[in-house]
Amino acid sequence: EFGPKWLTDAFRTAGTLEQDNKVTQVILEKRIKITAGNNAGKFLFEVKYAKNRQHLHTKLFAKVPFTMTPATKTDRLSSSVYKQPMDLCEINTYRLFEAALPMKTPKYYYADISNETSNWIIITERVAFKDFDCNNFGKPTKEKKE
Repeated sequence: EFGPKWLTDAFRTAGTLEQDNKVTQVILEKRIKITAGNNAGKFLFEVKYAKNRQHLHTKLFAKVPFTMTPATKTDRLSSSVYKQPMDLCEINTYRLFEAALPMKTPKYYYADISNETSNWIIITERVAFKDFDCNNFGKPTKEKKE
């Protein structure tokens, strides 16, 4: 079950969370829905840690495969069969090249792929994008809609 204990174990396994720290709370973002892209379900969430540390982000982003429902079956089959190697490439880019690339990439927190079920998950820091309607997903700005 996705929650503080699961995230603590996952982040420790990935080496992104120290053994003396833990996730204490998970807050799903309900105001902003991500509907772009056809390869995965995406969601935003926030975490609280027992010990706040400068290198740990509290606002995170996750990608998971679509569930196998009649409405999403073709997208799920496409991502699980044809595109799964791209998920591994994305994971390894975050995991292995984060410090070597000439531009900033989202910090990797955890990822896993099951070759048996084709389920997978990628968790990174949330990028503070700004949409064209001037809704700021990062720090507040004084900019207003026209």
